[in-house]
Amino acid sequence: MASQDERRERFRAVPKAEIHLHLEGSIAIDTLLRIVQRRGPLAGGAEAARQRLAGLYRHRDFPDFLSNFRELCSLLRSPEDFALATTALCDQLAADGVRYAEVLCSPQIFARLSGLPPAEVLAAISAEARSRAAAGGPRLRFLLDGVRQFGVGGLEELVDIATEARRFDVIGIGVGGDESAMPTAAFAPVYREARRRGLRATVHAGEFVGPRSVWEALEILEAERIGHGVRAHEDAVLVRALARARVPLECCPTSNIRTGVVSDWRSHPLRALHDAGVEVTVNSDDPAMFGSTVAEEWEVLVERLGFSEREALEIGVRTVRASFMPDQDKLALVGEMRLAATRAGIA
Repeated sequence: MASQDERRERFRAVPKAEIHLHLEGSIAIDTLLRIVQRRGPLAGGAEAARQRLAGLYRHRDFPDFLSNFRELCSLLRSPEDFALATTALCDQLAADGVRYAEVLCSPQIFARLSGLPPAEVLAAISAEARSRAAAGGPRLRFLLDGVRQFGVGGLEELVDIATEARRFDVIGIGVGGDESAMPTAAFAPVYREARRRGLRATVHAGEFVGPRSVWEALEILEAERIGHGVRAHEDAVLVRALARARVPLECCPTSNIRTGVVSDWRSHPLRALHDAGVEVTVNSDDPAMFGSTVAEEWEVLVERLGFSEREALEIGVRTVRASFMPDQDKLALVGEMRLAATRAGIA
C-alpha cells in the first residue's frame, strides 16, 4: 500500500485542472506578509505581523471565514499586490501539477474597500498570468465572482465589468458570499443577460444554505455549474434531478470541513452524490485559507471518503470536462492525464 507521501507525489505527477479557486483565498501568509511589507515598516517587526495575520487563516465557522476573507481582501490595495498574488498562485499550481485553472476574483470588493478600478486589478492579474503561462506555467482564465450582499444591482454592474474585461481573459461570472443574504432566484434576470452576452455562468449554492438554493440555481438561474452544492444531498428528488441534468458540482471537501458546512468526514456527502450519478468535481476553493491543494483533495477522496485512486483520477477527468475550456483542449488534457496516471502507477 502506498504511503501518504508516495500517493501525493503520484497525484502531483498527473496534470490537472481546477475550476473552483478564489484568487484572494489562494494568498498564503508568506505572500500576504510580502504584500503588507511593500507599504513600509511593520509595527513590531515581521514576526509580530505574521502572528497578527495568522488569525486570518483560522476559522470557527462559515461566517467567521467570510469575516477573515474580507479582512484579507482589505490588505490588497494596489495592482502590484494582485500581480504578486497571481505569481504565487501560478507557482503553487505548477508545483501541484495543475495545467489549467478557472480562477474566481471579486474586483467589486476592492473597488469598495480601496477605490481600485476593476480594470486595473484585472489587467495586473491577466498580465502576470500570461507571463507565467508563456514561461511554461499553468493557463489561467478568470470568472468574476459577485457578492450576494451587493444585491441585484451589484451583479448587473459585474456583468458590465466582465463584458468589458474579456481582453483580460475573463470568461464568465459567478455569485458568492453569504447565501442567506439573498435568494439565488433573485439573480435570474442578470444571469439571462450574462448568457445573452456570451458569458459563462456558475454560482455558489447549497453550501451554507440548503437544497432550495440548489433548486433555484438549477431551474431558475440555469447555471452551467454549481459551486459546492453539497447540501443537495438533503433532498433525494434534487439529487436525481442533478444526475439527470448532468450539471457539475464544484465540490471542495476540505473547505466544507474547515467552514463547518459539514461536521466531519463521515458525514461528507460527496461519495453519496457521486454514487447517485451526480457530476461531482474536486477543487481547493481557498487553498491557502483552508490548507489544501487539488492533489491533496485527491488524497482526501481516497483517504477520507472511500474512493479508489482510479476513481479519484476519473473525478479529476470529470473536472477537466466540466471546465469552460474549448473541447479540443479538454481532449488533449484528458489524454495527458491518463498517460501520466499510467506511468505513475494509478490503476
